[in-house]
Amino acid sequence: MAEAGGKLVVRQTGAITTIQLNRPDKLNAVDREMLDALDAEVDRLHRDELVRVVVLEGNGERAFCVGADLNQIATFGPADIRKWVNDGNRVLSRLANLPVPVIGAIHGYTVGGGLEFALACDLRIVSADASFGLPEITHGWFPGWGGTHRLLNVIGEAKAKEMVFLGERIDAQTAQQLGLVNRVVPRENLAAEVQNIAESLAQKSAVAVSAAKAALTRNPMPENGYEISYEALALSTCFTTPEVQEGLEAFLNRKRET
Repeated sequence: MAEAGGKLVVRQTGAITTIQLNRPDKLNAVDREMLDALDAEVDRLHRDELVRVVVLEGNGERAFCVGADLNQIATFGPADIRKWVNDGNRVLSRLANLPVPVIGAIHGYTVGGGLEFALACDLRIVSADASFGLPEITHGWFPGWGGTHRLLNVIGEAKAKEMVFLGERIDAQTAQQLGLVNRVVPRENLAAEVQNIAESLAQKSAVAVSAAKAALTRNPMPENGYEISYEALALSTCFTTPEVQEGLEAFLNRKRET
């Protein structure tokens, strides 16, 4: 398991495994080290028959996750970009394909790749201060870690296209109305609500819950498998264009000036 103090912190309480994204000073932006740590943990979970429930959460007061660390992305060459897109797509596909329920305990900013992390969960329990968005299109690219087809499955074609095309942010109440999240609770109640749900699931028949998850999952992946999605292939090409490189640099410059 990942050690406390790392960019990914893993806690085991009985049959419940909690994975915490742990870069609160960076709003839990995902860098190469965090993605690799998540890759290793998801691989372990696929082999751990004692785990009944997985909880995914973010550390810090302001954000669940704001997606990829763009400062690091800006240093990547074309081969690095392709690997980043393909690896992220694979890791989230395998997270979503765990045979046990995955609960997203979500607060604050949940945008870009952070929303894609949330969409890889089976249940999304969120605090009233949470906000959601896929702003990639405004920077010249689009979600490439499986978020487009998962969003389509969750909220339908019309609203999925609206969120991806416009890149606008929505609040927790709007997300619940769209069916994007399961429950909205006061921030101070989030941990207790997620714990109650996780404990309830852990007490149920593991075989029945796993079978129910398989039956309820649209377009399931082969067991422990992975297939490169069209979006991953398209995005890895998109990122190498001069227009996207210029857009990324302009975005980072705006961040540095604020």
